[in-house]
Amino acid sequence: MKTLDVLKVLKITDGRAGHITITDGIISAIQKTHQVEIVTMEISIRTKFFLRILRFILRYNFLNNRFVLNDFFIKLFYKNYHKLDHKIDLIISTGGDTLFMNIWLCYMLGVKNIFSGSLRGINQKYFFLILSNINAKNCINLSIAPTRMIDENDLHQQVKYFCNEKKIDNNRKYFVLLIGGDGGGYKYDEDDYYELVNNFMSLVEKHKAKALITTSRRTGLKYEKLLKKLFSKYSDDIAYSVYFGQNPEKIVAVYLELASIVFVTEESGSMITESLLYKKPVFTLSPKNIKEQKKYKLFLNDLVEKQRINRLAIQSNLSDINLDNFVFKYIEKLPIEELSEKLQPFLKEIK
Repeated sequence: MKTLDVLKVLKITDGRAGHITITDGIISAIQKTHQVEIVTMEISIRTKFFLRILRFILRYNFLNNRFVLNDFFIKLFYKNYHKLDHKIDLIISTGGDTLFMNIWLCYMLGVKNIFSGSLRGINQKYFFLILSNINAKNCINLSIAPTRMIDENDLHQQVKYFCNEKKIDNNRKYFVLLIGGDGGGYKYDEDDYYELVNNFMSLVEKHKAKALITTSRRTGLKYEKLLKKLFSKYSDDIAYSVYFGQNPEKIVAVYLELASIVFVTEESGSMITESLLYKKPVFTLSPKNIKEQKKYKLFLNDLVEKQRINRLAIQSNLSDINLDNFVFKYIEKLPIEELSEKLQPFLKEIK
């Protein structure tokens, strides 16, 4: 394929922001050397139990069955599937809910595919290229996911608009807190959130900073209401807060640009990754109840060894910590730039 050829990409999404930004990051990496035309399909698995059935089909090589390779079958398992009326050169998706659809469309359309995420025991033979941490010829291994960043000029405009509208002084010191919730073996309870609020705000007060706070999809309405009540005692020290389940705002990029220091609950690899792109000190905060998952533990340990992050417990008395004692080494090359270089041999195979 010549450098300026138009590559028609089918972007399959499950609607989850963390997955979409990675898929968009992969597309951005391709766009550094190719023109890309994007067709988007947002799908939803009808019930999580169906994922077991679909994995069974792949593990036992039933994909070529005539009953499986037809539109009626896929509509049984997924909402919002529609037949494509576009010619496609490449399929890209991120996340387990999109895995089977990615493979199924690859077979139906006879095109190559890229998948980012854990294969969960599925054979790598079903993919042209995988972005994961397995050891395979058709795998690109990145220590940090290629999350798409907002264009620098657009980001500056968004920050300026935000500061003007919310009467935020962008010359002040801001401590950012990104709050997630249950997931990936991490379990939060009321005590965790009580300690999170009190310990974080004590640190903010000690350093005469202002807090920028947002919850996320994972937090849930029950705990958002609790957090809102707890943070209300510290209103003088909070510059702005977003309770995503009640009034969602895409504010994270603006927060990270304004941040002096970033604190993020540890279960969210996507929030950690996005934070690292802005080259600010990043602290992860973990609850008491963690059921460690091997791959995620390796991901965190790698970031610690490279001094990208420092890990703290939510129960830590943060105001007693000397922030100057922590060392951080920021990423030298953006993951999208690294991925673009590694993609070149694979893109040459697409006709």
